[in-house]
Amino acid sequence: MQIHVKIILCATVVLLVASCSASKKTTTAAITYTKDVKPIIDEQCGNKCHNAERPADGIELTTYASVKMQSVEGKLIPAIQHAEGSEPMPKKNPKLDDVSIQKIVDWVAAGAVE
Repeated sequence: MQIHVKIILCATVVLLVASCSASKKTTTAAITYTKDVKPIIDEQCGNKCHNAERPADGIELTTYASVKMQSVEGKLIPAIQHAEGSEPMPKKNPKLDDVSIQKIVDWVAAGAVE
């Protein structure tokens, strides 16, 4: 009888862990540039300093391709996280809120989907 209880408990734990992992992947994969990242980038970066007309430091962030390139090259996340050794962005405004930063991090981790 005790063996059956242990087996059931172990199976329950395995199922819970698998369920949590699956739901995290689904949530992360559901993040897209258009829906989640573009509004943040437009408000904080592209419409201000990194626009097509006068891109600050030669970095333009008004298109999916340009934002993805900065992400793939590993420049976007350190800048918005104010990581040591990177140029903190936005430069003249406070750091992005944690929720916005996490959305961008999750988007890159999920493959930077449009």
